Amino acid sequence: MVLVERETQVTRLRELLADCLAGRGSVTAVSGPIASGKTELLHVFGEYAGTAGAAVLTATARCSEKDIALGVAGQIFRNRRFSPADRERALGLPGDGPGIAPCDADLLSHDPLPAKVSQIQWQLLHDLSERTPVVVIVDDLHFSDAASLDFLIQMGRRLRTSRILLVVAECDTAIGTGTTELSWRTGLLRERHFTRLRVRPLSPRATGEMLTELIGADRADRSAAPAWHRLSGGNPLLLRALAEDHREHTAVGGRPAGPVAGEEFGRAVDACVRRAGQRFRDAARALAVLDASGSHDRLAQLLGRPGTQVEETLTAMAAFGVLDGGRFRHPAARAAVLAGMSATARAALHRDAARLLHEAGDPAPAVAVHLVAGRHSQEPWVFPVVLEAAREALHRDDAAFAEACLDVADDACAEQDQRVTVTMLRSLVDFRTDPDTACRRLRPLISALREGRLSGCQSVALLGRLLWNGNSDEIGLALARLERSSDTLDAATAAEYRAAREWLHASHPTLLPNAAARTRARRPTAWTSDGTPRHMSGVLNRLLRSGPDTDSVHSAELVLQTTVLDDADFDTVHQALAVLVYADRCDLAVGWCDALLQESARRDVPVWQALFAAVRAEIAVRQGDVRLAERSARRAMGLMSLRSWGVLIGSPLSSLLLSAASTGTITDTGSLAVPALPEQMFQTRFGAQYLHARGRWRLSVDLVHGALDDLTRCGRLMREWGIDLPSFVPWRSDAVAALLRLRRTDEARALAAEQLSMVSPTQLRTRGIALRTAASVSAPRRRATLLREAVDLLEADGDRLELARALAELSEVHTRAGQGDRARMVARQALDIAQENGLVPLARRLAAGESRAAEPKRGAGASADALSSSEAQVAGLAVAGLSNREIAEKLFITVSTVEQHLTHTYRKLRVKGRSDLPLSLLEPDRREGDDPPSEHPQEAARAV
Repeated sequence: MVLVERETQVTRLRELLADCLAGRGSVTAVSGPIASGKTELLHVFGEYAGTAGAAVLTATARCSEKDIALGVAGQIFRNRRFSPADRERALGLPGDGPGIAPCDADLLSHDPLPAKVSQIQWQLLHDLSERTPVVVIVDDLHFSDAASLDFLIQMGRRLRTSRILLVVAECDTAIGTGTTELSWRTGLLRERHFTRLRVRPLSPRATGEMLTELIGADRADRSAAPAWHRLSGGNPLLLRALAEDHREHTAVGGRPAGPVAGEEFGRAVDACVRRAGQRFRDAARALAVLDASGSHDRLAQLLGRPGTQVEETLTAMAAFGVLDGGRFRHPAARAAVLAGMSATARAALHRDAARLLHEAGDPAPAVAVHLVAGRHSQEPWVFPVVLEAAREALHRDDAAFAEACLDVADDACAEQDQRVTVTMLRSLVDFRTDPDTACRRLRPLISALREGRLSGCQSVALLGRLLWNGNSDEIGLALARLERSSDTLDAATAAEYRAAREWLHASHPTLLPNAAARTRARRPTAWTSDGTPRHMSGVLNRLLRSGPDTDSVHSAELVLQTTVLDDADFDTVHQALAVLVYADRCDLAVGWCDALLQESARRDVPVWQALFAAVRAEIAVRQGDVRLAERSARRAMGLMSLRSWGVLIGSPLSSLLLSAASTGTITDTGSLAVPALPEQMFQTRFGAQYLHARGRWRLSVDLVHGALDDLTRCGRLMREWGIDLPSFVPWRSDAVAALLRLRRTDEARALAAEQLSMVSPTQLRTRGIALRTAASVSAPRRRATLLREAVDLLEADGDRLELARALAELSEVHTRAGQGDRARMVARQALDIAQENGLVPLARRLAAGESRAAEPKRGAGASADALSSSEAQVAGLAVAGLSNREIAEKLFITVSTVEQHLTHTYRKLRVKGRSDLPLSLLEPDRREGDDPPSEHPQEAARAV
């Protein structure tokens, strides 16, 4: 194939052939970069010359034969047009064969050919040209041996008036020794019959033409020619290799839209480099090694060559399409060059590069790349370099490289402290994906801790990791060691230890050395110079024990605004979110949590994603978005195994159960597909959360006694631990509901009053829940007032679930008061919220209530006038909320008499029970208007 861009050269060669046939010989040099199409051009021209009747004599110089005298000349005179005797005369050789050795000592040197040999060679060619025109074609002249080159120069000077055309191909850049091209050009450049034809890299247009020939490119493919051109650099050999990779990819996976650099492309790159010679091969290999660290500016130093020579080499490699801007055009090119080296040679070159960069003071990651690749750990400076590189790799989320650096660091360890440091860092790397593996890595350190071989700083770091699984024996051991050495800890380590203890106060209260320590609520003691808390565990602990305040919220916001998410500060960020959530400020927490969740996903750190997803589920529960809560909880649980979650599994599992209680999606615990939970979880605040959630879920599926057991156990633990905070876990609200269903009214009233007394007016959601709970045990004349206040607070807070529940209960109050229109309006509002948020059980109950309201009332027309005075009196007290025993005591009658009166009342009024009795049965003093809302929860609690 002759491209349009090559037609000019072909035409010129044909013109020179015509001159040769007419007796005007000439010399033509076809120059261009390696693999730019010179050989193809010579081949096409040779075929044309043969068909024109010329004797075509060809030879190809090779780099490996550069020191074989007359190697190229021997190829020319081995043509069948020369007899064996003529061949021997031309080369001064005693015989023929591939292993020919020169018989003349002069031919072993780079000195000019002896005049006698030169004359014989010319005479043989001239005699042949008398019989037929002769075209001598020599490819890769830059690799020619000196004797053959001298022969070609001598021939070129004599052939002007003969029928001999000499065509040679050479690189137009410094290939080989650098003297070959110089002697050739100075020898013939001044001759008038010397012509140079340049072959340049393919243009994008020519690339498109060649693609049409190679892969049958259609119009769409030709529009991608610029991409093919960029990748091949206009090198026809590389373009053919890309076409082969394209065809292979098409056969396997369908036709790709553009070029695909595969194995053929890599092999072609390696072939170009090898064909260029040793100097280019060395430069390409050194460049491929340095490319790993981006230290290309150290190439001349690594090669040990002058910078100008290296620049010339890079320029030449760019000219034949391998490099672009001093870099490989594609990773496949670099990979092919590296693959062309032995493993030993690669490792040695990487070690040389590491040593060079270290001595030059380059950053640790750049040096470590080569230490890892060369697995070099025998020098003292290696350990601190790879350790620093591992930390920086974690900072940029390159866990694989961090692990590789730690492998080298492990080999370089010379002391026990160094091995402990490596183990802790390995644990930190594993923690990002599998905390269970991270904790198992620490087992050797537990033995070292028991034997007293860990420093204070190492013991504190180990304690922080042990808290994840909550192993009481191991944590107790670490605490005991630290307590004994607390006076000797440096300031930074002491601050870390205090933060760990605060976390124990807040999350693992049973693991503290003594009970008294569990009840203290301390202010955080570690702050940065700009007023930002260094640790949030103290803030969280104080909030759970003393309740939320503006300082806690401000500290959490400040941390979230100023702290960069990384391994060192992840716990601080996570705890800051918890502070906002448990301070009833989900409106602030949700934006931060979503942003952190997105960042964790972008940086591909599964553990961070799981923990932030668990927080997002908890926020969604508190905002009444139970479907999002379920999705987030399941996402969190899917990112880590149960063993990896450790005691923290209680967090997402709680959100899942709470959402299920509201949506009705889980009807039995087997649907959760959760194996046995870790027993240690129930000694943490995550266990308390789980007990509360399971209690509410059991209540939703009518397992009332089991629900009450969970809820009372939750409350008992929280009281013992000193973290009984309604904004954290409002267990009393659900316990009241369970007690009422078991007709234990007095206990329910006591819990409701206690809960209402524990919340402040600023806690909108928690106070709204407490008011709704108080309403459920209040007298009818107070119930509507409390529920209306609860609705206002919950609407302002944004908890759609609790708002719907409060509206539903308010609708029932209006119904019992005979306010049908108002009841239906409020019920419709509650139904809309329930349907919108997937609150299926509540929506069904409200829809059924609407259906009953639309039907004629049972007992319509029945009047309270049908009741006797005794029946009316008993029924009025029942409507007021008094129990049968309380009514009996008030009226000085027996409980049996009360039950008989109520039974007669139900039959006469055609109702099912006391909850259906009309409010009109209340005595006049009990039907007074609702009291105004109370501004203080204590007053409301006293009213209950």
